Parts: sequence; structure tokens; C-alpha cells
Amino acid sequence: MNVQPNKLSKRSQDFLDNLRLYLFSSGKKDEEIEDIVSELEDHLIEAQKHGKSTEDIIGQSPKQYMEQISQEMGVDYMGLIKYVPIILLGVFAYILLGDSLRGGVKYSLLQVIGYPLVCLVLLVVYMKTFKYTASMKLPKSSNMLVLFLVGCLPLSLFLGVMFLNRMYDSPMLINLGSKGNITAAIVAVLIFAGISIWSKTWFSIIIPLLLFTPEILIRLTSFNQETKLILSSIIPFVGIAIYYYVSYRKTKDVR
Repeated sequence: MNVQPNKLSKRSQDFLDNLRLYLFSSGKKDEEIEDIVSELEDHLIEAQKHGKSTEDIIGQSPKQYMEQISQEMGVDYMGLIKYVPIILLGVFAYILLGDSLRGGVKYSLLQVIGYPLVCLVLLVVYMKTFKYTASMKLPKSSNMLVLFLVGCLPLSLFLGVMFLNRMYDSPMLINLGSKGNITAAIVAVLIFAGISIWSKTWFSIIIPLLLFTPEILIRLTSFNQETKLILSSIIPFVGIAIYYYVSYRKTKDVR
């Protein structure tokens, strides 16, 4: 395979992407990560010109190299802490918008405690998963299976909280009326917009649109209730899959 003199091979680029993901999931500073990746990229480009591989430069397996670099870098605890409220706000806005559109913002004590705990569990699981997939050379099918299982986890945990809430008579803490639901929807939209501005991406706006817009439009149709339920369950995830595919293709084209 011919590679342009100042362009990395696919294998080397994948290694740098995995290294970046591994270090980010290990709680390292963004600036330090980019410095290391940028310096290593220069070395890899020079190595390619002389017919050397990634392993020739790092002197060990990619997994061992990632672990070594991670151990040499300090953990950015303040950087990690700043993501926690953002994630909690994002999940809160998602739940709030969904419930307000369905006309029932009602939360018990168990839900108020359970939902944030689920978010923290998911944060830890995602970080561990990203580190694992970044450092292991998994077949594409195995990698997709791992991501699929982790992707099913949020729904399972949130359904678990809802199930427990029905099993136990937890006192109701929040019960909004019609005006309260409208206000809640506006607050949720503002949170999504704020996260989008903070992250400098459209992700936090596009995903809610893909999740909730089909449901709203399907309600306006004359389909029977069963058909509406099926369409509301399938269409949003098809839309998200298409969005991820298009984003992936754009990333590949840029490279």
C-alpha cells in the first residue's frame, strides 16, 4: 500500500486515535495528550519514510506502550470532575424533555437518587470500556459487540430504576402541572444548547432531535397505538445510526 510522504498509514493513524482515546479515558490532560500524540505523529511519519512500522518506533506492543505512557502522566482530577456535572445535566435534560413531552414530569425520591447514581456508574463503565477497546486489537465484530452491549446498559439501568420505583412505594418529590411541563421542556432545551456551546459540537442538539422529533410526528398520524409504539422505538435509533455513519465517513474523508 502506497502512503503519501507526509501522511500516516491507516494502521499508524488508528494507533494514534486509540492512544488518544486511551489517555483521555485514563483522565489525562487534553493539552498533554495532544502534545504526546503530535510528537509521536512526527516520529511515525519519519519512520514511514524509512520503511519502519509503528512497533519499530514504540519498541513494544501498542497496549504496553499505552500503559507505559499513561503511568508516566499525572491524572487530571479537576478535568475529570468538570465532566461529571455536564454528563449529569445532559442526562437530566434528556429525561426531563422526554417526560415533559409526554405530559408527566413526576419524580419520586428513589428516582431523584437513582438517576444520578446511574449516570456515575455509566461514566465509570464507559471510561473502562474505551480504555479496553483502545488498547486491545479486537476484531471489528467483537468491537461492535462490546460497544453494543455497553450501549444497551443505559436503557437497562434506567429501566431498572423505573422497575424499582414501581415495586417500592417511594414518596413523590416532584409533580409538575401543565405550565410546569412547558417550563421543564424549555429548561431542557436550554441545557442542550448550553452543552452544545460548551463542547463546540452539534451532538447534544442533534441526538435529542433524532430521539424526540419522530415521536412527536408519529403522534400526529392516524396509525393505531401498536404501530405508533413500534415506529417510535425503531425510527430514532435508525436516525442515530445514520448520523453516526455519516459522521464517521466525514472523519475518514478528512484523513
